[in-house]
Amino acid sequence: MPDHDLFRPSEYTAALLRQLRLQPACTGRVLDMGTGSGVLLAALAAAGADTLVGVDIEAAAVHCTRALLQAQDVRHGVVHCGNLWEPLAGDWFDLVLFNPPQLPVQHTGDGLRLRSWSDGGEDGRAVLDRFLAGLPSHLAPGGRALITHSGFVGMAQTVRLLAGWGLHAELLHTCTTLLPPAKLDVLPPGWLDRHAEGLHRIGPYVFSDFHVVEIRHGDVATPR
Repeated sequence: MPDHDLFRPSEYTAALLRQLRLQPACTGRVLDMGTGSGVLLAALAAAGADTLVGVDIEAAAVHCTRALLQAQDVRHGVVHCGNLWEPLAGDWFDLVLFNPPQLPVQHTGDGLRLRSWSDGGEDGRAVLDRFLAGLPSHLAPGGRALITHSGFVGMAQTVRLLAGWGLHAELLHTCTTLLPPAKLDVLPPGWLDRHAEGLHRIGPYVFSDFHVVEIRHGDVATPR
C-alpha cells in the first residue's frame, strides 16, 4: 500500500468537512490539529482563510500535507511536526479543527496505519484531554473549535472539563460508523464488554456513534 494511504481521509474528516460547508467560512487564522492528509487545510484555504497552520506528530503526515497544499497552489500554509500545542506557544486561532485518536489501542502500528491513528491512551481520552486543556489559551475571542468526539469516551465528562475552563460545548451532529477489524483486533481484551455507551453490536459487527462538537468561549451547554 502506498505511503500516502497511511493518512487517507476518514469518515471523521468527512464529517468535519461537512460542517465547514454548512457554516460561514472562516477568513482568519485557522489551525488543523493532527492534520494527517491535509485535506481540511486545503478546504480552509479554498474557503478564504488568511493564515493556515497545521500540526501533526507524524513527520510523514507533515510531508503529505505540505505536498497537498503545494499541489493545490496554497502558498500561505505552515505545517509543524510536533505534539499537539507544543509548536504553537503564544499562537491563537479563530478556528481550530481536530479529529483526535480516542481508542485505547495497544499496538505499535500495523503497516496500514500508524499508532497515532487511533491510540487515545489507556481510557481513550489521553490525547483529547490534553488538547482540550490547551485550547482556552489558543482560541481567539469569538473563535471556535470543531472536533470529533466518540460517544464511548463520555461527552458529559468533556462538557464538565470545558465548563471548568470557561468553554461552551454544543453538539452539532451525530454519525454512526462501523468499527473495522483493524481497530477491533487491537483493542484490550474485554474492552468492548466494559463500554456500552455509544456502541452498538449487530451480529459480528460493532458500530460506534461519534459527534461533531463546536466549542466556544462562554457558559457550558447541556449536550443535545
